[in-house]
Formats: sequence, structure tokens, C-alpha cells
Amino acid sequence: MSAHSIFAQEVHTIVLNIDTKNIVPENTLSWAVSENTTVLNSGDNGIFTIFARVGDEIHWEAKSLTDSGVPVRFLELNYLGGPRIFSRNKIEANDYLMATVIRAGKENYIYQLKYQIGKEPKQHTITGQIRTGE
Repeated sequence: MSAHSIFAQEVHTIVLNIDTKNIVPENTLSWAVSENTTVLNSGDNGIFTIFARVGDEIHWEAKSLTDSGVPVRFLELNYLGGPRIFSRNKIEANDYLMATVIRAGKENYIYQLKYQIGKEPKQHTITGQIRTGE
């Protein structure tokens, strides 16, 4: 058994907490992760970044910080730059958003999440990064 296989196949949950009452919710959001997820940048000074290995599954969730009755729904994840660590450049969300890391790279994978708040037609976006390793 190789050293990296001990750590592979983890499930990382990333939760985007959004102040849904704010006119510009992108400026008031915060990130949370599952206990087994290493955060390399919390998003306070730069782009939110986690670490994942090849074979790891990443789940994104979103919720309102200010009104639990207002749903926050992901629409899609779009590749912006870095190594292509997922099987597609655009991953559409159904009831959930998830992807499995299929390859690693020397640079950060940069992505954009599109989401909607409640029933409003406006789409919001936020950028995140994933640093990968074998």
C-alpha cells in the first residue's frame, strides 16, 4: 500500500454560509469545512483554498446565515485556471454539488461557484481554490 492511498478517498465538505439579507451577499459570506479538511487560506486575505488528494471527493453546500427559511442553491462550478483536477470543466448542480479529484497539479485549481438565493433570478458568484497532492 502506498503512502498516499492511506489518505485518499476522503470526503471533504465545504459549506458556504451566506448573509442572505445583505444586498451584496458575496461580501458577507464565510466558509466552513469538515474536520478532515485542511484549509490553506480561510478567504479572509485572498481566495479560500483547501487541500485535497487524488481520489478525494469534494461536496459543496450552501446555507443562509440570517434566515434558515431562505434556500441557497448552487447552480454550477466552473473551471477558471490551474490543473484540471475534475473530469469536466463545468459541473452542474442538481440537489447537491460534488466532484472527485482525478488528478493533481503543481498549481492551485481555481474555480467559480454560481448560486442563487431564494427565488430571486439573480445569480451570484464566488471564487475558490483547491491545492492538490498525490
